[in-house]
Amino acid sequence: MKKIKLGIVGTGIAARDLHLPGLLELENKFEIVALFNRTKEKAIRFSNYLNNNPKIYDSYDELLDNVEAVDLALPVQLNYEFIEKALKKGVNVICEKPISVNVEEGKKIVELSRRYKNVVYIAENYRHFSAYDKIKELTSKIGEVYYLQWNLWIYMSKDNKYANTPWRQNPEHIGGFISDAGVHHVASMKKIFGDIKWVYGSVKNITDYLGGPDLLSSTFEFENGILGNYNVSYALDGKNVLMIKGELGDIIFEDDIIKVVKYKDKVIEYYDDYKTHDENSYKKEFEDFYEVINGKENNLGNTEEALKDLAFIEAAIKSNGEKRIYIDDLIR
Repeated sequence: MKKIKLGIVGTGIAARDLHLPGLLELENKFEIVALFNRTKEKAIRFSNYLNNNPKIYDSYDELLDNVEAVDLALPVQLNYEFIEKALKKGVNVICEKPISVNVEEGKKIVELSRRYKNVVYIAENYRHFSAYDKIKELTSKIGEVYYLQWNLWIYMSKDNKYANTPWRQNPEHIGGFISDAGVHHVASMKKIFGDIKWVYGSVKNITDYLGGPDLLSSTFEFENGILGNYNVSYALDGKNVLMIKGELGDIIFEDDIIKVVKYKDKVIEYYDDYKTHDENSYKKEFEDFYEVINGKENNLGNTEEALKDLAFIEAAIKSNGEKRIYIDDLIR
């Protein structure tokens, strides 16, 4: 299969620190031929990381005339407009998550992906972490599963590079960091147990610099009947622990170690080959995007799944501690 001529649109933190290292390892699949950034100087600086002197364009429309695919690493409020323009030009798209600023606009992106033959791939790198595949496999060891709990304390200081991006400080996307990072966690939980039926949640704002709510506490139910709690804060620090309870024991994922605890048999099994920070999930994204362009089913970058991820967060926020919000009611 031939190389894809790729344009990178938005040459900020995500493109530079997350996407580029993986793309440099995939030079047999992608040739970065074009760059565009609203601030041209940033695109010029980005080009210094590349050896092939990609063309720097003054307009997105002009770039689209000279590429086969675009990597959109933009503020989320620009996703719909830039995806639509690419598809109208017959260009394939890989776009950073979340899919959109809210579910209503996300539904329009899903519709675009159905209307046009070119690929729309939402880059959700957590779907590419092997740890969640392993956890799903190991659930058979604990019998019937009844409950999942995930507590995440992801303290972001005032000098955090993501907290200092202007579009995150004044978010147009629902919930700010609660959705921007939260769709990662929803995608992971769904990878283990499938779709989620309803969500009940409350949010709170603790800091004055994270641009919106920074603490979410939620209760929910998977379509298969498993109950869950998902609690996350970007203002508080602590241990991040995923726990799954079954009739025979627990699965616990903490510090990149998966532990299976069988209480009756007094057996503990450890699986420690899942260093998520060492796993190049972004490279895996682009490898999969390449395969999807060449005919593979788009399972991991599917727009409908990305919409469900965002719908969980929007449901938790709209619940406002008062009532369950059903995911199907939001995305119908």
